[in-house]
Amino acid sequence: MAEDCGNVKIAVGEAAEQTVADVMIKRPKTLPLDASVGDVRRLFENGSVQTGLLVEDGRFRAAIERNNVSDSTPDDSPALDFAVTPTATVRPATPMREAIALLDAESTRRLVVVDDDGETLRGLVALNSSRSGFCGGGE
Repeated sequence: MAEDCGNVKIAVGEAAEQTVADVMIKRPKTLPLDASVGDVRRLFENGSVQTGLLVEDGRFRAAIERNNVSDSTPDDSPALDFAVTPTATVRPATPMREAIALLDAESTRRLVVVDDDGETLRGLVALNSSRSGFCGGGE
């Protein structure tokens, strides 16, 4: 399975001068809150997808990563049981310098972008596996 996005939109140095809204994936891969592990596995058939976002009525509820579910987990298991919460979030107006610092501090490659209400999903900041650039696509 791929461990990278396959489509680097912008280098880290260039992104640092922009806002999260300029860099984020505007239509990240989402699943309903009641999704099953089988649904997650189908989402991850696309090798460039590393994170699935569980949403309810457009509101971000949890994230699930490729390594959160073992091969032995039954397909009909609730995906929410394997989701990562809390997940680091940022707002669209957040300077990318701050987002990059948060990615480093959290030792992660993904930040969920939400509105000022802290729930409404706006996008996903996705750093590639070499940490040299941000993934595009899904826009």
